[in-house]
This record gives sequence, structure tokens and C-alpha cells, in this order.
Amino acid sequence: MRHLDGESREQGSLLPDTLDDYVAEDHPVRVIDAFIDNLDLVDLGFSKAATKATGRKPYNPADLLKLYVYGYLNQVRSSRRLEKECHRNLEVIWLMKRLSPDFKTIADFRRENATAIKGACKAFIQFCRQADLLTGRLVAIDGSKFKAAASKDRALTRKQLRERRKRVERLVDMYLGQLAKADGEDINVEMESDRVQRALKQLKAEGVQLDDIESEMDERESNQHCSTEPEAKLMRSGREGTVLGYNVQTAVDADSGLIVHHEVTDRSADTQDLQPMAEGAKETLAADNLAVVADAGYSNGEQQAACESQGIEVAVPSRRAVNNQSSEFFQKSEFRYDEERNSFTCPAGEELRYTTYSSKDKMHLYSRTGCNGCALQAKCTKADRRWVSRHFHEEAFALSEARLAENPGLMGIRMAAVERPFAVLKQIMGLRRFLCRGMEGAKAEMGLGILSYNLARIVNEVGVPRLLAAMR
Repeated sequence: MRHLDGESREQGSLLPDTLDDYVAEDHPVRVIDAFIDNLDLVDLGFSKAATKATGRKPYNPADLLKLYVYGYLNQVRSSRRLEKECHRNLEVIWLMKRLSPDFKTIADFRRENATAIKGACKAFIQFCRQADLLTGRLVAIDGSKFKAAASKDRALTRKQLRERRKRVERLVDMYLGQLAKADGEDINVEMESDRVQRALKQLKAEGVQLDDIESEMDERESNQHCSTEPEAKLMRSGREGTVLGYNVQTAVDADSGLIVHHEVTDRSADTQDLQPMAEGAKETLAADNLAVVADAGYSNGEQQAACESQGIEVAVPSRRAVNNQSSEFFQKSEFRYDEERNSFTCPAGEELRYTTYSSKDKMHLYSRTGCNGCALQAKCTKADRRWVSRHFHEEAFALSEARLAENPGLMGIRMAAVERPFAVLKQIMGLRRFLCRGMEGAKAEMGLGILSYNLARIVNEVGVPRLLAAMR
């Protein structure tokens, strides 16, 4: 049979003269190497970046960062697997210059440098901005839930805590009844008593554990607790239902698709994240003005007004309660607001004056009496007084709604920009679940994932030669 045959294992061969010959000139691994070599690791705050004059020499944090970025690009996130790659992967051997740190050294680097890694992400975006590789014309903001390292089964809510406490109390009552019954019988009294006493001891220990968990909930002012990862939270996550994890927020440049800013939070909802994400993106891009688009989950009048005051133009669909739900009555839109008089004029021409406010709903309330004598009462209200509300930050909502009305395709642009990075991080790079426990570990992993994603994205867009030329 005619098949292609490999070379004999005993055949001598002339290997490349240098290690550099193993990696092509246009290989993406060269971009990783060049970019990280240009970073000021001391200024970014990487541990062991500044060395002492005595003692054993540490590994250069630049080499360990290169190793992790390469690993995340190739779905190799485990420190033990990265250790193996240092011995058998020619690209890693080239990148590490034949260094082979052990898995603990690799893992400790990730654990100790969460803040510095995020700084490296920012440095890459600033490099891209200076090299005219992104525009900063429009930034889209969105969040997604990523699973924590701990199992959801180890999480406990206050409702579940009460149910478990009732179960313990019920079992204690049952065993005490059995103990009393055994004391009244002559047969196997000692054996039955020992068994019940052991069960009671276990239940007592469980009760103490539940008390400790409740105390931790009170201390953290939380309604849930995970014994193996206290910082993780139970969150709703679309098709996945409820997950134990973290909410990862990203701000994506709509033109280049690069993630210009990110945060890892333990908040399930996005309502408090618009302003910090917009401000973070504006700072990273060093922009005087910035246009931001997000979905209705970010609707927050106070934060939208704060963004507008800083030169950040916000386009977010408003999520507000309507003045009344019945279509048979006049809607608030049919009442004209007079800014100078701070009052509304109803369809009948009557004035609704400022009456009070609701700090809970952040609403100013306007009303008038005497509606019973109005010819339009049947279309307005069943009561003698009609109320109309106006949000504390109505102007910010109106600006946002006007921008969306002027550009109806803006929400489609938002979706195209923000969904792709999350899909790549989760599906292609395999970052669906964090390996490190705790908020700092999650931040370190997400920073590595986003730096890797941005590098891969820009390599695909402009190519290795152009990037290497810009980094020299």
C-alpha cells in the first residue's frame, strides 16, 4: 500500500541554529512579546517587578504575564497546564526563552497582580489610541454573568437558612422523643440512647453552623452566603437561570470592537454601573467628550445627569413608571410642562402646580383640585384631583430619548458591539467559569481574558507586521 511515510526516528537532522528560527516573523506570539516588553511593570505595580540586591532572583513578571496571555488566547488557563506547556510547546518555549516556572509560581503571579493586570489592559488601549487603531467615536456598555469557581450548591439564602433551621429543630424534637421513649423501655436502652445522642450532637453542630452563617450575612448586610466563596453572589443569568458568580461590565469601542474598560462587580442589576463605566471609558480614551449607548437595564436618571455634566452623551432607553396605566385617561405626555412656572397644563387648560415629592421614587408631584367640575374629567380622572409626576432628572431622560429617536439604529449598533466580546470570551476562549476564588481572583482572570481578547482582535484587524512596527 502506498502511504506517506514519516522519517526514521534514528535519522539525524540539522535543527535550526537559534530558538528564534522556530517562530515565524509574522506569528502573533511576537506581538505578545513586544507589547509586554514595552510595559513599565514597576509603574503598573506588578509584584517582584523591582528586585532586591540580595537573595534568590525571582522570575520576571513580564515573562509570567506573557505566559498567561498566550495561555488565555489558547484556552489554557490552568497553572498546571501552563507549566506543562513550558516544556513541550515550541511557541511557549520561544516566548519564555526556555524558562519553566512551576505551577505554584505561575498561580501566585495571577493571584497577586489583579490590579496591575487591569492596568496592562488600560495600557494596551492607550497604545491603540496613540497608534490610531481605534476612534472612540461611540462606546457601548453591557454586562454579563460569569460563574464563580464555587458550586451554586454551597450558596444559601435567608429563606433557605430559615427552612434548614426549621428542619434541624424538627429533627431535634423527633430525636428527643425517641430518647424519652427509649428511657421507658428495658431493651436496648443504652444502644438506642447512644445513637440518638450522636444524632443530636450532629444537629447541634449544624445549628451552630447556621448561626455563624446568619451572623456573616448580617455583617455583610446580605441575604445570601456561600461558604466556599463568600464574595460570589447568586444572580439571574438569562437562559442559564440563576448562577453563582459575578457581573462583568464592559465598555466596547463600537468601531474597533476593543474592550476599552471593564469592571467585575457583585451586583446582579446594572442600574448602578452606567456612570462608573462611562467615566472609566472616558478616562482610558483620554477623551474630552464621549458618546455612550446602553440598554434599558442601565436607566438611571441620576447617573445619566452626572454623565451629561461631564461631557458624556448618553443614549439609554428610559425605564420609568407611566403616570397611569389606563388608555381611557389622558397620559402624562398630553400635559404641557412649563419650566419657568414649574407646573403642568392639562388638556383643559388648567394648571397643575407643584405639590410634593417622593424621595423613594425620585419624583416631583403636581396636582390640582376641582376636577369634578371639568368637562373633560371622564377622560382624565375619576377623582376630584389629578396628579402628574416628573422625575428629578427628567431632562437627562429626555436628552437620551431624543438621541435614540434621532438615530433608531443605535440599539442595533450597541448589540453588535457588546455581544461579540462576551461570546468570544465565553465560547472561544472558554472563560465561562472562573478558576480563582474571590473577587480579586475573578478580576485577575477577567483582566487576562480581556487583554488576550484585545490583542487577538487587533492582530486580526491590522496584522502582525504593522503592530510590531508600531511597538518598536
